[in-house]
Amino acid sequence: MRDLKESSGIIRDPQAMRQRIAEDGYLFFRGLLDPEPIRGLALDTLSALQAEGWLKDGFPPDEAPLEPPARDFKNANFFGGYIALQRHEYFHALVHQPALTAVMRDLIGDDVFSHPRKVGRMVWPTRLGTTPGIYAHQDFVVEGVPDMFTSWIPFVDCPRDLGGLAILTGSQNEGVVARLHRVDLDDDAWATTDYRVGDVLIFHCLTAHAALPNTTERLRLSGDYRWQSAAQPLPADALLPHMHGPVPGWDELSRDWSTGEWVDVPEAVRTVERAGGEIPEFTASRYVRIPPQGQRDREHVVLAGIFNNMQDSFRPEKAVGEDAVIEYRLVSESGTHRWQIQVSGSRCLAVPGGEERADVKITTTLRDYLMITGGKADPVDAFGRGALSVDGDLSIALGQLEWFRD
Repeated sequence: MRDLKESSGIIRDPQAMRQRIAEDGYLFFRGLLDPEPIRGLALDTLSALQAEGWLKDGFPPDEAPLEPPARDFKNANFFGGYIALQRHEYFHALVHQPALTAVMRDLIGDDVFSHPRKVGRMVWPTRLGTTPGIYAHQDFVVEGVPDMFTSWIPFVDCPRDLGGLAILTGSQNEGVVARLHRVDLDDDAWATTDYRVGDVLIFHCLTAHAALPNTTERLRLSGDYRWQSAAQPLPADALLPHMHGPVPGWDELSRDWSTGEWVDVPEAVRTVERAGGEIPEFTASRYVRIPPQGQRDREHVVLAGIFNNMQDSFRPEKAVGEDAVIEYRLVSESGTHRWQIQVSGSRCLAVPGGEERADVKITTTLRDYLMITGGKADPVDAFGRGALSVDGDLSIALGQLEWFRD
Protein backbone atom coordinates (compact mmCIF):
# COMPACT_ATOMS: atom_id res chain seq x y z
CA MET A 1 0.00 0.00 0.00
CA ARG A 2 1.32 3.41 -0.95
CA ASP A 3 0.98 6.80 0.77
CA LEU A 4 -1.63 9.25 -0.46
CA LYS A 5 -0.29 11.89 -2.80
CA GLU A 6 -0.46 15.36 -1.23
CA SER A 7 -2.34 17.96 -3.29
CA SER A 8 -1.59 21.22 -1.47
CA GLY A 9 0.78 22.27 -4.24
CA ILE A 10 -2.07 22.40 -6.79
CA ILE A 11 -4.79 23.84 -4.55
CA ARG A 12 -5.09 27.04 -6.61
CA ASP A 13 -5.02 25.24 -9.95
CA PRO A 14 -8.46 23.80 -10.91
CA GLN A 15 -7.14 22.21 -14.09
CA ALA A 16 -4.37 20.41 -12.21
CA MET A 17 -6.84 19.21 -9.55
CA ARG A 18 -9.17 17.81 -12.21
CA GLN A 19 -6.23 16.12 -13.91
CA ARG A 20 -5.29 14.45 -10.63
CA ILE A 21 -8.88 13.23 -10.19
CA ALA A 22 -8.67 11.79 -13.73
CA GLU A 23 -5.42 9.99 -12.90
CA ASP A 24 -5.78 8.99 -9.24
CA GLY A 25 -9.45 9.51 -8.37
CA TYR A 26 -8.77 11.66 -5.30
CA LEU A 27 -7.25 14.81 -3.81
CA PHE A 28 -5.63 14.83 -0.37
CA PHE A 29 -4.96 18.07 1.51
CA ARG A 30 -2.87 18.03 4.64
CA GLY A 31 -4.00 20.63 7.19
CA LEU A 32 -6.62 22.27 4.97
CA LEU A 33 -9.05 23.00 7.84
CA ASP A 34 -8.69 24.74 11.19
CA PRO A 35 -8.25 21.78 13.57
CA GLU A 36 -9.36 23.43 16.82
CA PRO A 37 -13.14 23.54 16.25
CA ILE A 38 -12.96 19.98 14.91
CA ARG A 39 -11.23 18.84 18.08
CA GLY A 40 -13.98 20.60 20.02
CA LEU A 41 -16.58 18.68 18.04
CA ALA A 42 -14.81 15.41 18.82
CA LEU A 43 -14.63 16.18 22.55
CA ASP A 44 -18.31 17.16 22.67
CA THR A 45 -19.20 13.95 20.82
CA LEU A 46 -17.17 11.79 23.19
CA SER A 47 -18.85 13.51 26.17
CA ALA A 48 -22.26 12.72 24.69
CA LEU A 49 -21.24 9.12 24.00
CA GLN A 50 -20.01 8.77 27.57
CA ALA A 51 -23.41 9.93 28.82
CA GLU A 52 -24.97 7.28 26.53
CA GLY A 53 -22.84 4.53 28.06
CA TRP A 54 -20.39 4.06 25.19
CA LEU A 55 -17.45 5.06 27.43
CA LYS A 56 -16.70 4.27 31.06
CA ASP A 57 -17.63 6.88 33.65
CA GLY A 58 -15.02 8.47 35.89
CA PHE A 59 -12.55 9.35 33.11
CA PRO A 60 -12.08 12.41 30.91
CA PRO A 61 -14.10 11.67 27.74
CA ASP A 62 -11.04 11.65 25.49
CA GLU A 63 -9.27 9.14 27.77
CA ALA A 64 -12.18 6.93 28.83
CA PRO A 65 -12.05 3.21 27.91
CA LEU A 66 -14.81 1.87 25.71
CA GLU A 67 -17.79 0.16 27.31
CA PRO A 68 -18.89 -2.80 25.14
CA PRO A 69 -21.01 -3.95 23.41
CA ALA A 70 -20.11 -2.31 20.12
CA ARG A 71 -22.73 -0.05 18.61
CA ASP A 72 -23.33 0.54 14.93
CA PHE A 73 -26.31 1.62 12.86
CA LYS A 74 -27.73 -1.91 12.74
CA ASN A 75 -28.30 -1.77 16.52
CA ALA A 76 -30.98 0.14 18.42
CA ASN A 77 -28.41 1.14 21.07
CA PHE A 78 -26.55 3.17 18.42
CA PHE A 79 -29.04 5.97 17.97
CA GLY A 80 -28.82 7.86 21.27
CA GLY A 81 -25.16 8.63 20.58
CA TYR A 82 -25.67 9.23 16.88
CA ILE A 83 -28.52 11.69 17.43
CA ALA A 84 -26.24 13.65 19.77
CA LEU A 85 -23.73 14.01 16.93
CA GLN A 86 -26.45 15.01 14.45
CA ARG A 87 -27.69 17.67 16.89
CA HIS A 88 -24.26 19.30 17.04
CA GLU A 89 -24.29 22.41 14.88
CA TYR A 90 -20.60 22.29 14.03
CA PHE A 91 -20.92 18.75 12.69
CA HIS A 92 -22.95 20.34 9.88
CA ALA A 93 -21.10 23.67 9.74
CA LEU A 94 -17.51 22.44 9.48
CA VAL A 95 -17.87 21.45 5.84
CA HIS A 96 -18.61 25.11 5.09
CA GLN A 97 -15.16 26.27 6.18
CA PRO A 98 -14.04 28.65 3.37
CA ALA A 99 -10.87 26.69 2.60
CA LEU A 100 -12.87 23.58 1.71
CA THR A 101 -15.70 25.33 -0.12
CA ALA A 102 -13.10 27.15 -2.27
CA VAL A 103 -11.57 23.83 -3.32
CA MET A 104 -14.95 22.34 -4.15
CA ARG A 105 -15.99 25.44 -6.10
CA ASP A 106 -12.81 25.27 -8.18
CA LEU A 107 -13.35 21.56 -8.76
CA ILE A 108 -17.10 21.50 -9.55
CA GLY A 109 -18.09 25.09 -10.38
CA ASP A 110 -19.81 28.13 -8.89
CA ASP A 111 -23.08 26.22 -8.45
CA VAL A 112 -21.50 23.66 -6.09
CA PHE A 113 -23.26 22.80 -2.84
CA SER A 114 -22.96 20.27 -0.04
CA HIS A 115 -25.77 17.77 0.59
CA PRO A 116 -27.82 18.54 3.70
CA ARG A 117 -27.46 14.87 4.71
CA LYS A 118 -24.15 14.60 6.59
CA VAL A 119 -22.91 11.12 7.53
CA GLY A 120 -21.13 10.62 10.84
CA ARG A 121 -18.90 7.64 11.55
CA MET A 122 -18.25 6.39 15.09
CA VAL A 123 -16.31 3.23 14.39
CA TRP A 124 -15.61 0.68 17.11
CA PRO A 125 -12.57 -1.58 17.22
CA THR A 126 -13.09 -4.38 14.73
CA ARG A 127 -12.61 -7.06 17.38
CA LEU A 128 -15.61 -5.75 19.34
CA GLY A 129 -18.13 -5.85 16.54
CA THR A 130 -18.89 -5.52 12.87
CA THR A 131 -17.95 -2.33 11.10
CA PRO A 132 -19.94 -1.77 7.87
CA GLY A 133 -18.00 -0.05 5.12
CA ILE A 134 -14.70 -1.91 5.32
CA TYR A 135 -15.30 -3.57 1.98
CA ALA A 136 -14.41 -1.65 -1.19
CA HIS A 137 -17.32 0.30 -2.63
CA GLN A 138 -18.28 3.37 -4.69
CA ASP A 139 -20.48 6.18 -3.40
CA PHE A 140 -22.28 6.51 -6.73
CA VAL A 141 -24.02 3.19 -6.05
CA VAL A 142 -25.38 4.66 -2.80
CA GLU A 143 -26.45 8.11 -4.02
CA GLY A 144 -26.97 7.71 -7.78
CA VAL A 145 -25.62 11.21 -8.54
CA PRO A 146 -23.08 11.36 -11.41
CA ASP A 147 -19.92 13.40 -10.76
CA MET A 148 -20.66 13.73 -7.05
CA PHE A 149 -17.68 14.07 -4.72
CA THR A 150 -17.21 13.02 -1.12
CA SER A 151 -15.02 14.89 1.34
CA TRP A 152 -13.90 12.60 4.17
CA ILE A 153 -12.82 14.45 7.32
CA PRO A 154 -11.30 12.86 10.44
CA PHE A 155 -12.41 14.38 13.75
CA VAL A 156 -9.50 12.80 15.64
CA ASP A 157 -5.94 12.02 14.63
CA CYS A 158 -6.32 8.85 12.63
CA PRO A 159 -3.22 6.71 12.12
CA ARG A 160 -3.55 3.60 9.99
CA ASP A 161 -4.35 1.34 12.94
CA LEU A 162 -7.40 3.46 13.85
CA GLY A 163 -9.03 2.53 10.56
CA GLY A 164 -8.71 5.54 8.29
CA LEU A 165 -9.90 5.59 4.71
CA ALA A 166 -7.97 3.93 1.88
CA ILE A 167 -8.37 4.73 -1.83
CA LEU A 168 -8.08 2.30 -4.75
CA THR A 169 -6.22 4.54 -7.19
CA GLY A 170 -7.28 4.23 -10.82
CA SER A 171 -10.61 2.61 -9.96
CA GLN A 172 -12.53 5.75 -10.96
CA ASN A 173 -11.92 4.90 -14.63
CA GLU A 174 -13.31 1.35 -14.43
CA GLY A 175 -16.95 2.40 -14.36
CA VAL A 176 -19.45 1.05 -11.84
CA VAL A 177 -17.90 -2.19 -10.62
CA ALA A 178 -19.01 -4.91 -8.19
CA ARG A 179 -16.35 -5.31 -5.51
CA LEU A 180 -16.48 -8.25 -3.14
CA HIS A 181 -13.11 -7.74 -1.48
CA ARG A 182 -11.50 -5.66 1.23
CA VAL A 183 -8.31 -3.64 1.18
CA ASP A 184 -5.26 -5.60 0.01
CA LEU A 185 -2.39 -4.23 2.09
CA ASP A 186 0.13 -5.69 -0.37
CA ASP A 187 -1.42 -3.99 -3.40
CA ASP A 188 0.24 -0.67 -4.32
CA ALA A 189 -2.92 0.45 -6.09
CA TRP A 190 -4.31 1.09 -2.60
CA ALA A 191 -3.25 4.30 -0.86
CA THR A 192 -3.77 5.74 2.62
CA THR A 193 -1.95 7.82 5.22
CA ASP A 194 -1.76 8.65 8.91
CA TYR A 195 -4.45 11.33 9.03
CA ARG A 196 -4.38 14.31 11.35
CA VAL A 197 -7.19 16.61 12.45
CA GLY A 198 -7.53 19.29 9.76
CA ASP A 199 -6.77 16.93 6.86
CA VAL A 200 -9.32 16.39 4.09
CA LEU A 201 -9.59 13.57 1.56
CA ILE A 202 -11.78 14.29 -1.50
CA PHE A 203 -12.71 11.60 -4.02
CA HIS A 204 -14.96 11.08 -7.03
CA CYS A 205 -18.14 9.01 -6.64
CA LEU A 206 -16.68 6.24 -8.84
CA THR A 207 -13.48 5.97 -6.81
CA ALA A 208 -13.51 2.71 -4.86
CA HIS A 209 -12.56 3.16 -1.21
CA ALA A 210 -12.77 1.35 2.10
CA ALA A 211 -12.03 1.85 5.75
CA LEU A 212 -9.08 -0.01 7.19
CA PRO A 213 -9.77 -2.19 10.25
CA ASN A 214 -9.72 -0.36 13.58
CA THR A 215 -7.19 -2.43 15.53
CA THR A 216 -6.94 0.00 18.47
CA GLU A 217 -9.03 0.25 21.63
CA ARG A 218 -10.50 3.64 20.64
CA LEU A 219 -13.31 4.99 18.50
CA ARG A 220 -12.60 6.43 15.08
CA LEU A 221 -14.67 9.60 14.64
CA SER A 222 -15.07 11.08 11.15
CA GLY A 223 -17.60 12.54 8.75
CA ASP A 224 -18.61 12.04 5.11
CA TYR A 225 -19.78 15.17 3.28
CA ARG A 226 -21.04 14.95 -0.30
CA TRP A 227 -20.91 17.67 -2.96
CA GLN A 228 -22.43 18.17 -6.37
CA SER A 229 -23.41 20.74 -8.99
CA ALA A 230 -26.85 22.30 -8.72
CA ALA A 231 -27.33 21.25 -12.36
CA GLN A 232 -27.58 17.61 -11.25
CA PRO A 233 -30.82 16.27 -9.72
CA LEU A 234 -30.55 15.51 -6.02
CA PRO A 235 -32.17 12.42 -4.43
CA ALA A 236 -34.98 13.74 -2.24
CA ASP A 237 -33.84 11.70 0.75
CA ALA A 238 -30.48 13.54 0.68
CA LEU A 239 -32.44 16.56 1.94
CA LEU A 240 -33.19 14.67 5.18
CA PRO A 241 -30.88 13.91 8.11
CA HIS A 242 -28.85 10.74 7.79
CA MET A 243 -30.77 7.74 9.16
CA HIS A 244 -33.93 9.82 9.27
CA GLY A 245 -36.63 7.93 11.12
CA PRO A 246 -34.67 6.83 14.17
CA VAL A 247 -32.94 10.22 13.77
CA PRO A 248 -35.42 13.13 14.05
CA GLY A 249 -35.99 15.82 11.42
CA TRP A 250 -34.23 19.14 10.98
CA ASP A 251 -36.73 21.10 13.09
CA GLU A 252 -35.77 19.13 16.18
CA LEU A 253 -32.07 18.68 15.40
CA SER A 254 -31.51 22.38 14.65
CA ARG A 255 -33.60 23.77 17.53
CA ASP A 256 -30.57 25.28 19.29
CA TRP A 257 -28.50 26.18 16.22
CA SER A 258 -27.55 29.75 15.38
CA THR A 259 -28.71 29.23 11.77
CA GLY A 260 -30.15 26.51 9.57
CA GLU A 261 -28.18 27.54 6.51
CA TRP A 262 -25.82 24.55 6.92
CA VAL A 263 -28.52 22.25 5.58
CA ASP A 264 -30.01 24.52 2.90
CA VAL A 265 -29.73 23.82 -0.83
CA PRO A 266 -29.86 26.26 -3.77
CA GLU A 267 -33.41 26.99 -4.96
CA ALA A 268 -32.55 25.83 -8.48
CA VAL A 269 -31.78 22.27 -7.42
CA ARG A 270 -34.22 19.68 -8.75
CA THR A 271 -34.97 16.72 -6.50
CA VAL A 272 -35.96 13.25 -7.64
CA GLU A 273 -37.79 10.63 -5.61
CA ARG A 274 -36.07 7.27 -5.51
CA ALA A 275 -38.56 4.55 -4.67
CA GLY A 276 -35.70 2.21 -3.83
CA GLY A 277 -35.82 -0.07 -6.87
CA GLU A 278 -33.93 1.99 -9.43
CA ILE A 279 -30.57 0.97 -10.88
CA PRO A 280 -28.51 4.16 -11.32
CA GLU A 281 -26.87 4.65 -14.72
CA PHE A 282 -23.62 6.54 -15.30
CA THR A 283 -23.04 7.32 -18.98
CA ALA A 284 -20.74 10.38 -19.08
CA SER A 285 -18.42 12.34 -16.79
CA ARG A 286 -16.50 15.59 -16.75
CA TYR A 287 -13.74 14.01 -14.69
CA VAL A 288 -13.23 10.30 -15.38
CA ARG A 289 -13.56 7.76 -18.20
CA ILE A 290 -16.79 5.72 -18.29
CA PRO A 291 -16.59 2.36 -20.09
CA PRO A 292 -19.81 1.00 -21.66
CA GLN A 293 -21.87 -1.09 -19.23
CA GLY A 294 -25.09 -3.03 -19.67
CA GLN A 295 -28.15 -3.12 -17.44
CA ARG A 296 -27.25 -6.53 -16.00
CA ASP A 297 -23.79 -5.25 -15.01
CA ARG A 298 -25.32 -2.29 -13.19
CA GLU A 299 -27.81 -4.53 -11.39
CA HIS A 300 -25.02 -6.83 -10.27
CA VAL A 301 -23.09 -3.91 -8.80
CA VAL A 302 -26.05 -2.75 -6.71
CA LEU A 303 -26.66 -6.27 -5.43
CA ALA A 304 -22.99 -6.69 -4.56
CA GLY A 305 -23.26 -3.68 -2.27
CA ILE A 306 -26.39 -5.03 -0.58
CA PHE A 307 -25.00 -8.52 0.00
CA ASN A 308 -21.67 -7.14 1.17
CA ASN A 309 -23.61 -5.13 3.75
CA MET A 310 -25.43 -8.29 4.84
CA GLN A 311 -22.13 -10.11 5.25
CA ASP A 312 -20.65 -7.22 7.23
CA SER A 313 -23.71 -6.84 9.47
CA PHE A 314 -24.03 -10.54 10.33
CA ARG A 315 -24.61 -11.10 14.05
CA PRO A 316 -23.17 -14.56 14.91
CA GLU A 317 -24.73 -14.43 18.38
CA LYS A 318 -28.14 -14.30 16.69
CA ALA A 319 -27.41 -17.42 14.63
CA VAL A 320 -25.88 -19.72 17.24
CA GLY A 321 -25.97 -23.32 16.05
CA GLU A 322 -27.22 -22.37 12.59
CA ASP A 323 -25.72 -24.00 9.49
CA ALA A 324 -27.71 -22.84 6.50
CA VAL A 325 -27.56 -21.72 2.89
CA ILE A 326 -30.12 -19.13 1.82
CA GLU A 327 -30.45 -18.56 -1.91
CA TYR A 328 -31.93 -15.39 -3.36
CA ARG A 329 -33.33 -15.45 -6.88
CA LEU A 330 -33.98 -11.90 -8.06
CA VAL A 331 -35.76 -11.52 -11.37
CA SER A 332 -35.39 -8.55 -13.72
CA GLU A 333 -35.73 -7.88 -17.43
CA SER A 334 -32.05 -8.76 -17.85
CA GLY A 335 -32.53 -12.22 -16.32
CA THR A 336 -32.32 -13.79 -12.87
CA HIS A 337 -29.58 -12.90 -10.38
CA ARG A 338 -28.65 -15.69 -7.96
CA TRP A 339 -26.89 -14.98 -4.68
CA GLN A 340 -26.28 -17.24 -1.71
CA ILE A 341 -25.83 -16.33 1.93
CA GLN A 342 -23.82 -19.18 3.43
CA VAL A 343 -23.88 -19.31 7.24
CA SER A 344 -21.86 -21.77 9.28
CA GLY A 345 -21.11 -21.14 12.95
CA SER A 346 -19.79 -17.60 13.31
CA ARG A 347 -19.02 -17.27 9.61
CA CYS A 348 -21.17 -15.67 6.92
CA LEU A 349 -20.31 -15.44 3.22
CA ALA A 350 -22.17 -13.67 0.42
CA VAL A 351 -21.52 -15.58 -2.82
CA PRO A 352 -22.79 -14.52 -6.27
CA GLY A 353 -24.14 -17.57 -8.10
CA GLY A 354 -23.14 -19.89 -5.26
CA GLU A 355 -23.32 -23.62 -5.90
CA GLU A 356 -24.03 -24.91 -2.38
CA ARG A 357 -27.26 -26.86 -1.81
CA ALA A 358 -29.77 -24.26 -0.60
CA ASP A 359 -31.91 -24.91 2.49
CA VAL A 360 -34.33 -22.23 1.37
CA LYS A 361 -34.82 -20.29 -1.85
CA ILE A 362 -36.32 -16.82 -1.80
CA THR A 363 -37.63 -15.49 -5.12
CA THR A 364 -38.89 -12.01 -5.93
CA THR A 365 -38.35 -9.32 -8.52
CA LEU A 366 -35.19 -7.28 -8.31
CA ARG A 367 -37.23 -4.10 -7.87
CA ASP A 368 -39.25 -5.55 -4.99
CA TYR A 369 -36.07 -6.79 -3.33
CA LEU A 370 -34.39 -3.40 -3.60
CA MET A 371 -37.47 -1.76 -2.13
CA ILE A 372 -37.41 -4.24 0.78
CA THR A 373 -33.71 -3.70 1.49
CA GLY A 374 -34.18 0.06 1.14
CA GLY A 375 -36.89 0.06 3.80
CA LYS A 376 -39.62 0.97 1.30
CA ALA A 377 -41.44 -2.38 1.59
CA ASP A 378 -41.93 -5.07 4.23
CA PRO A 379 -40.80 -8.64 3.39
CA VAL A 380 -43.64 -10.27 5.34
CA ASP A 381 -46.18 -8.10 3.51
CA ALA A 382 -44.50 -8.92 0.17
CA PHE A 383 -44.82 -12.64 1.01
CA GLY A 384 -48.48 -12.23 1.93
CA ARG A 385 -49.41 -10.54 -1.35
CA GLY A 386 -47.45 -13.02 -3.47
CA ALA A 387 -44.65 -10.66 -4.50
CA LEU A 388 -42.11 -12.88 -2.71
CA SER A 389 -42.05 -16.68 -2.59
CA VAL A 390 -40.22 -19.07 -0.27
CA ASP A 391 -39.26 -22.60 -1.28
CA GLY A 392 -37.76 -24.76 1.46
CA ASP A 393 -37.35 -24.31 5.20
CA LEU A 394 -39.66 -21.44 6.14
CA SER A 395 -38.22 -21.29 9.67
CA ILE A 396 -34.79 -20.42 8.23
CA ALA A 397 -36.32 -17.79 5.93
CA LEU A 398 -38.00 -16.12 8.90
CA GLY A 399 -35.16 -16.68 11.38
CA GLN A 400 -32.52 -15.10 9.14
CA LEU A 401 -34.37 -11.79 9.32
CA GLU A 402 -32.89 -11.49 12.83
CA TRP A 403 -29.36 -12.57 11.93
CA PHE A 404 -28.38 -9.24 10.39
CA ARG A 405 -29.77 -6.68 12.80
CA ASP A 406 -30.42 -5.92 16.46
